[in-house]
Amino acid sequence: MKKRDRVLSALKGEEIDRIPCSSLAGCNGICPAGVQDEVNIFWPEAHKDADKMAKLAVASQRKTGIENVRVPFDFLIEPEVMGAEIKWGRKDLEPSVLEHPFEDEPESLEIPDDFLERGRVPVILDALEKIKDEVDDEVAISSLVLGPFSVLGYLVGTDNLMRMTIRQPDLIDELISPVTDILIEYGNAQYEAGTDVVEVGDPVAAPDLISPEMFDDIAKPPLQKISDGLSGLSLLHICGETQPIIKYMGECGYDGISIEKKVNIAQAKSEVKEGVKILGNVSSSYTLVKGTPEDVKEEVKSAIEQGVDLLEPGCGISPLAPLENVKAMVEATKEHGRK
Repeated sequence: MKKRDRVLSALKGEEIDRIPCSSLAGCNGICPAGVQDEVNIFWPEAHKDADKMAKLAVASQRKTGIENVRVPFDFLIEPEVMGAEIKWGRKDLEPSVLEHPFEDEPESLEIPDDFLERGRVPVILDALEKIKDEVDDEVAISSLVLGPFSVLGYLVGTDNLMRMTIRQPDLIDELISPVTDILIEYGNAQYEAGTDVVEVGDPVAAPDLISPEMFDDIAKPPLQKISDGLSGLSLLHICGETQPIIKYMGECGYDGISIEKKVNIAQAKSEVKEGVKILGNVSSSYTLVKGTPEDVKEEVKSAIEQGVDLLEPGCGISPLAPLENVKAMVEATKEHGRK
């Protein structure tokens, strides 16, 4: 099978020859620093230039063997459009938010009417078009929308948002509604530009920050609205130990759920609705970065034995991951993933 056919068929629950090794979801993109060195295209320049972004993304797929191309390489596009100040990092460090523009006056948050023309949004859409032209139907393409709860967290400050969940839940509902609407618009623009799969990543909605009950009450409804509004295949990723909210994640309406190493695959599969695929869960931060190729292969084998539907890193591929470890993940999936 072609890589694209294998990945998309796996998500749809159709017949495949083996489990794919992809990196459709998670917070990290697919861009080890070693690839940047080999092709002489580097972060942070590639975060801002569509041609460099597309070339680096395609090169990363070809040099690692991962069965999809993915952009962007960071998840701060939406906060930046809405006024967040960004620290751009370096080739081995992702961008981060320096200042939260609505920390003092959350109620003043407004969505710009020309959202799709602002900031790096046109860069991402242009890069997707260039990638589609390059890979055509050989390799799956995935892209990212930051989840609405996380968008709010980066705009008003995560600590401030946590206080608002207790003191001002009505204000959260008021603010999150227009954010959700523009995220749907942005996600559908990504499909039009060429992506096959849109991941919605909502790290601030993790159980480390809000209780499962708050997730169900506050974070889940807008995530459901997004899945209903997206016009193609979609995935949901929330960072960390998400076992306490797996059931709720499975109720959000996405084709698949991306989980990290801390989550038990077999238990997760038993808690989600039939048809929802589980993606994961080789450790992105430890095994892929600090382990040996043999360590990686053992985690791949374990995930497949537990019944994972698509073998992936738990939270994308860190720029610190050695190329040989990423290649080992691909090789082990081919070895152990035959149907």
